[in-house]
Amino acid sequence: MAGSFHSKIYNDFKEIDVHAYKRIVEFYSTYEDDIQRLKFHEYFELQVTYIDALFEMAAYDNLLGVCDETIEMVIQNNIQYHQGEDIYRKLLLRKAAAHYNLLEYHKAEFILKELIKIDPSDFYAIRFYKKCQFQHPPTYVQYTRGASLIFFLFTAMVICFEMSYFGFQQEPNAMAILIEITRNVVFLFGWLVLIVGDCIFRFNIYRATNRVVKRIKKEKLQKIEVPVSFKK
Repeated sequence: MAGSFHSKIYNDFKEIDVHAYKRIVEFYSTYEDDIQRLKFHEYFELQVTYIDALFEMAAYDNLLGVCDETIEMVIQNNIQYHQGEDIYRKLLLRKAAAHYNLLEYHKAEFILKELIKIDPSDFYAIRFYKKCQFQHPPTYVQYTRGASLIFFLFTAMVICFEMSYFGFQQEPNAMAILIEITRNVVFLFGWLVLIVGDCIFRFNIYRATNRVVKRIKKEKLQKIEVPVSFKK
């Protein structure tokens, strides 16, 4: 079988351990011009392995530089699976994760939303989409977090005053008890404001994401339904 004969570059590359990410990247960088001239199936496999190595090494800028070309190859050659994986989904997830780690959350969300459009039951893409939205909270969450921080700082100030004024006396007087109650109330109120603000934020994200998923599912069902007409 002709496909069983591979080039020397390909064979040398395959001898590298799949977990030796640094060696993979160094090999690809050294022989990039030769790799570009390989047969398609060899070049494609090396390209995917190179992307995996870049991802594991957190070289996200470099990954984004080569990922689009590989995705385009997948689309043009109608490649659905590679080594048992949905290669289009895998590459898009790699790209979304790279944007996420570069703090480009909106770009990651756009890619994940496209994956959800392809498969509205993609649990991982949906969860990742929610995670991206958690990274840019709305104004009211910033206010609640700021307010809770003020309450915590006030609590710390009360504790400092309490320790400097009353010390470690065993029998606190009425004033000390009142200050202690005030300190605990303020501290608990700070936690309450923080938790309520974040819970509302998370609830809104889950609700909005579920609405998006339901809308996509509905649109896909409408495309599947074929109207039937009867002629008399």
